[in-house]
Amino acid sequence: MSSLYIARGALRRQALPQSYRIFSRSNFLGRPARSGPTSLLPSTPARTRFAPSPTGYVHIGSLRTALFNYLLAKATGGQFLVRVEDTDQKRLVPDAEEKLYEDLKWAGLNWDEGPDVGGPYGPYKQSARLQTYKEHADRLLEGGQAYRCFCTPEELDAMKKLALEESRDPVYNKTCSHISAEESAQRAANGEEYCIRFKSDTVAPLVQDLVYGTYKSPVPLDDFIIIKRDGFPTYHFANVVDDHLMKITHVIRGAEWLVSTPRHVALYNAFGWEPPQFAHVGLLVDQKKQKLSKRFGSFNLSSWKEKGILPIALLNYVLLLGWSPTRDKNDTSEIMDMKDMIEKFHLKFTKGDVTVNSKNEFLQKAHVRKSLGKSGDKESALASIFQSLSNSIEQCEANLAIDRGVMVPHEYLGVRIGPLLRSVYLTEPPDVTLSTTTRVISSGLLGTLSYRDVTSYTTPILSQSYLKALFDLDGKSYTTPMAYLKRNVYLFWEIPEQEYIDRLQDQQAILNKIVVQETIGGETQKHPRKVSELATTLLECLRGIPEEDWTEQNIKSTIGPFIKSIGYFSDEKPFQAWGWKFLRWVVSASTAGPALVPSMVLLGKEQTLSRVRRAGRVAQRMEA
Repeated sequence: MSSLYIARGALRRQALPQSYRIFSRSNFLGRPARSGPTSLLPSTPARTRFAPSPTGYVHIGSLRTALFNYLLAKATGGQFLVRVEDTDQKRLVPDAEEKLYEDLKWAGLNWDEGPDVGGPYGPYKQSARLQTYKEHADRLLEGGQAYRCFCTPEELDAMKKLALEESRDPVYNKTCSHISAEESAQRAANGEEYCIRFKSDTVAPLVQDLVYGTYKSPVPLDDFIIIKRDGFPTYHFANVVDDHLMKITHVIRGAEWLVSTPRHVALYNAFGWEPPQFAHVGLLVDQKKQKLSKRFGSFNLSSWKEKGILPIALLNYVLLLGWSPTRDKNDTSEIMDMKDMIEKFHLKFTKGDVTVNSKNEFLQKAHVRKSLGKSGDKESALASIFQSLSNSIEQCEANLAIDRGVMVPHEYLGVRIGPLLRSVYLTEPPDVTLSTTTRVISSGLLGTLSYRDVTSYTTPILSQSYLKALFDLDGKSYTTPMAYLKRNVYLFWEIPEQEYIDRLQDQQAILNKIVVQETIGGETQKHPRKVSELATTLLECLRGIPEEDWTEQNIKSTIGPFIKSIGYFSDEKPFQAWGWKFLRWVVSASTAGPALVPSMVLLGKEQTLSRVRRAGRVAQRMEA
């Protein structure tokens, strides 16, 4: 971090005229020319790469880097490749590489070349390219641009300690640079351990960057290591060799790498190669201005997947972290699918650190609405959402708990829940098992067992027809699976009686003031009613609707007049409407959620009548 801090001072320099050319988007490789403002894209197809190290998992910062490189390649008709940089063998995470491919594919990023798909410039895994690095290191040794360093780790530690005591930069003191080539070769042949260092010039070369302009390092280059004592290359050396041999034209990466880029340019110059064009994008930081880490769980891609975010919504979100589309009076929307992203992409990035924000929630809602609309990929979106909902339901059922023999409100949902509704899943447990589960829950013996543990029943397969009907009813409110389950909790689970009791007690102040208002012969009359009596009347109204006529229109026309007649008297008003609140208590234990009558249609006649009966029994016991 100290070197990055130094770099930030240098980054405030005024950018000098840049040597690269900027072109408008033009017609190449069969792509139609795009009219409008300058697109800031190269005139020829770009070859880009995403080169992660499998020492951790993909987070939104690395996903953003991959996306920027992907979009540049696709916007110019070029190629995007994946290269695994696994030279840091000591810190490798066993499943990180496999999860890398899985996460990128889940996000919708596919690559033209890579370890798993091959390509003309492979292998695409650095641990399989050691001979290539050795040959290029030998080339620098023969040209006098590198040398073997036989200093032991203990000697290097002593040098560093002395430099710090003398207030000098703790860089290598070039001890082994004076060893002759003949002596160096002989000591290596005798089996003496060594690393290979690049012989740097005193002055670091300038770097031309598409974001920061001309960058000049504030410190001279040291003789940095290019091949470690274990024979593996360092990141800097392997990165340069691979980018050249794989014909990479553009490198988009985080600004933290800008301070290292003079080393890379020095290596390009030593080999006589043309460097790619660099674009160092703003560093992603959290609200505390700390750099995101791939080892910090909350920003890992897996945590976003578990939250149920749509892949396209996440891509849209990370794209806007340090980048924005060119403003067009005819198109000001930041909501973009992949086609939009490719069409609008350019190389004009924001300078400086970028703080992650909560715009993902807005984009998630927008993409859900778009996906579920006529123009969206509804089936694909629903498939992703349903899987997330299924995982979250299982998570909820695994966290049921009791306290002193009484079921307590759910940690995630905020209310108590009974068994899953039969209509939610396709595979049903036997009736006796379900009733046993209900008795266990009611008696407070459930403990922390899940519903499936109690029933000894395999994971339910969610009913897609039910979920599709639910999303037709309330899909626009979807942000995350857990938030959606919380909003629609009693469209997934049965209502425990204790929830009816608690919510009715919340209305205790008016329960003795409830009346039913009716007009007879032009005269309005009010008749006192108990809540249990209201439930009985509601049950009789609903029972008369045939199963095949259980529709929103029929339910409204049947119960509408009765619901509107329910109210209570108060000092402020002679009649205060309460009918719809009563119905919400019956249907969803007073929890907020989608429209009531459409919810009753979704639940079906049998489940709705069951809730009316249960609510009536609860009210009757409380009135006794």
